Amino acid sequence: MKRTAGTALILAAAFALTACAPGSADGMSRGATTAQGDAAGPSPSAPPSPGSTHDVPQNLPAIPAGVRVSLVLAQGHDEKIPDAVEHTLGEIDAELAVITADPASVVSDLASAAAGDADVVVVVGTALLASLDSASAQLLDQQFLVIGGQLPEPTENVTAVVWSGADARVPGSEIPGNLVAILPEAVTAGLAVISDGGSGMVYTLP
Repeated sequence: MKRTAGTALILAAAFALTACAPGSADGMSRGATTAQGDAAGPSPSAPPSPGSTHDVPQNLPAIPAGVRVSLVLAQGHDEKIPDAVEHTLGEIDAELAVITADPASVVSDLASAAAGDADVVVVVGTALLASLDSASAQLLDQQFLVIGGQLPEPTENVTAVVWSGADARVPGSEIPGNLVAILPEAVTAGLAVISDGGSGMVYTLP
């Protein structure tokens, strides 16, 4: 596991680096936005639209070993959040970089995370939703995962995992008290459905 500090980068430069990023882990293609019709999504005969809501599959597909994750957090975040994500990823032999975004440069910090070798860029809660909305619309080949919130408008490369009380679309909405406890399950579910081709949708935990 590695942890890095977020630094403000010029957005255009970050986008250029994205095009040169190394290949993704097996099964975690950055451009995978279509459901494959198995446990992670509906039948391919009726392709879902981005943002459509589904229950988290009971039988989740395996997450490829070595998947690279960048966790982008707002300043002042609960320190238990990166610890919970790190512990979860450690159990599946994944790599983690943690970036604390500068309030003045959140979009470029998200782009910086995407410009590295991350297969999936993860955002927790709603504090960074507005910036995620902007960055993800410009980085269509990068997979994003938001936990405990969802974008106001559907985006094909942004997957959301929500649950009762943690499904807000409004940036800055209150974070539910059970967020840290549910993080392991939510992160695992999100990475699993993305790896299986079910990205771009909202998945609800029971």
